Formats: sequence, structure tokens, C-alpha cells
Amino acid sequence: MTIITQIGKKYKNLANVLSDYDDELSKIEGILSLKNKTVEKANMENPTWQSYYDQKKIELGILNKYFEMETARVRGKLFYRMKENNQVTLNEREINQYINNEEAYLEIYQISLEVREMYQKYTAVIDAFKTRGYALNNITKLRVASLEDATL
Repeated sequence: MTIITQIGKKYKNLANVLSDYDDELSKIEGILSLKNKTVEKANMENPTWQSYYDQKKIELGILNKYFEMETARVRGKLFYRMKENNQVTLNEREINQYINNEEAYLEIYQISLEVREMYQKYTAVIDAFKTRGYALNNITKLRVASLEDATL
């Protein structure tokens, strides 16, 4: 089942889907922490967790694109409606200003922003795993060279 089908008709399950993703984020601090973990265990778990969260990020990326498309669709419908139904000829800029105030557009745009926010949080998590990987690599090299207590 794809993430788009999980959100349901008229996005009725979107809040639950985003809540599940948010719950996964609440665990990240403990996962990223190196406290009370051996270097070996931290090195072993890093790619597994990074892959897991990267897959979540990919799903959110698809959802993000979907809502960008939905926002464009709503904007297009509103543009067409205003262009066809107005007695006064409006230019494109004026129509866009009216659309920016339309409730249907504002609703879908807000949803799009919520999805984008979650996507960007997962992007930050993936960056944190990459940084953690570099740190673990450096720690491992220091230990191999027996320089873990060296002062800079």
C-alpha cells in the first residue's frame, strides 16, 4: 500500500499518517545517542537506522509531491473558474491575488505545508545519521591509532 492510498479520500487519514511519522521522530534522540553504546554496536546500527528513516523520508517525499500537485490542481480550478465566470476582465496577476484568498486554496496549501514540514524534519534526521557516521568513523580511527586521549 502506498502512502497516497493510506491518506484516504479527501485526506481523511492524513492526520493519523502524519502522527505516526511524528511518533517515529520522537524516538530519534535515543537512537542517535552514542551514550552507553559500544563503538562496534553504534557502527553496526547506524546504516540500519539510516536506511529505515531514509525510507520514511522517501515516502514523505512522495506525499510532499502529491500535495504540491493537489495545490496546483486546486489553483488551476480556481483560476479557470475566475477566468470564465467574471464579468470584469481580470489579468493573471489579479486572478492570482483572488486565488490567494480563496478558502479552498488556503486549506490545501496549509496541508501541503504540514507535509513539507514533516518531510524536512526527516531530511534533517538523515543528515544527522550521516554526521553520526562521520563521527563514528573518526572515533574508530582515533581508537585504532590509540589517540582517543590526545589533546588538541
